[in-house]
Amino acid sequence: MIKQTFDFHGTKITIKTFTSETNGAYTVLYVIHPPNVGPALHMHPKGAESFYIIKGEYEFVLGDKTLKAKTGDVVTVPKGIPHKFKVGNSGGQVLITSPPHLENYFFQVSELLSKGDVSWETEFSIAKQYGQVFLENAGHW
Repeated sequence: MIKQTFDFHGTKITIKTFTSETNGAYTVLYVIHPPNVGPALHMHPKGAESFYIIKGEYEFVLGDKTLKAKTGDVVTVPKGIPHKFKVGNSGGQVLITSPPHLENYFFQVSELLSKGDVSWETEFSIAKQYGQVFLENAGHW
């Protein structure tokens, strides 16, 4: 896998740091979101996830809390906490520090998407393999 920008459900993702470069600790992703998108409710059993909002507004659901984040804010999701987010009407840009190996989920699904539709079952199976466990499929991208 090379450090290039790829399309994931209309979102542009660039892998800035691979898990292999952090002794298996985390990965860093630079993400440009179009307006009004986000993942379904999920959790990460392998580690915490942090979002530095470079541009835009985001609404996060963390467990039973909802919070709004804007440019300059940092949102950290503890390991194992169910969460999701939705990007605001103007889209956004974030730098994400994710649990280890999550870059592989995004990259593999993006490759499949470039060839056609990907079923929920296929995407969620790939996600689980790399440490993203979906808890629902409503509102996913």
